Amino acid sequence: MEDTIRLYRTLLGNRAYLRSLSEGAFFLAASSIAIYAAVTYATVHASNHVTDFVLSRVGPFNVRFLFIYGTFAAFVITAGLLAWRPNRLPFALKAAALFLLVRAVFVALTHVAPSPIDPQQPAPFFNSIFYGSDLFFSGHTGLPLLAALAFWHIPQWRIFYLALTGFFGSIVLLGHYHYSIDVLAALFITHGIFQISCWLFRRDYALFRSCESEAVPRAKLTRRKILAPADGGHGSAPKPFALHLVGDESLQSGQSRTD
Repeated sequence: MEDTIRLYRTLLGNRAYLRSLSEGAFFLAASSIAIYAAVTYATVHASNHVTDFVLSRVGPFNVRFLFIYGTFAAFVITAGLLAWRPNRLPFALKAAALFLLVRAVFVALTHVAPSPIDPQQPAPFFNSIFYGSDLFFSGHTGLPLLAALAFWHIPQWRIFYLALTGFFGSIVLLGHYHYSIDVLAALFITHGIFQISCWLFRRDYALFRSCESEAVPRAKLTRRKILAPADGGHGSAPKPFALHLVGDESLQSGQSRTD
């Protein structure tokens, strides 16, 4: 917790970080408006549903609980990961915004009605958020994969988000919320979005992948009682909190990546 607070103080005092964070928040807000407009347009102009090789042989099953509350759970976990290390925020905001913007373009171009699902109707609030004709491509499949690619350098989170990608990909097919082409295409399009994000926002991506494990070391407790300091009463100055890029062995321990 101390490292996180110290990291917040360091980054919030950096103008370049604040500017990048503001750009990401603005980009995400604009992309959210774009995807909302695209979903509304596609829903109003939706045509008939089409046949599908997978959906004609599977379901539909009532998986609304997993579909809705699984989404909320994944969002809370991801928000916690980003809040825990604020160096991840600028790239995460910008990559998510680019994902929504690209998806808004595809949704606006494709107006196929969703496949018939189970007769149980969700609450109007959930219906307005999760159900519409925004089919191509699957956001529930693409966003976890985008997170997996971003956290690829952390094995446990890479495995978690890859498993989440498979989970939501299966859920949307079992419930007939997406066609199989929506799920399959999401994998390739998301990878392309990630590569473009790394190219457009390279400095933010380098900051995202920075490692905080080399923060100020905690003093080790010793059983021996120290009577006098070894340096004559003058303690050494603590090392500044620094971010170190993963795999970059040429960086010195005191060099910061926040500049």
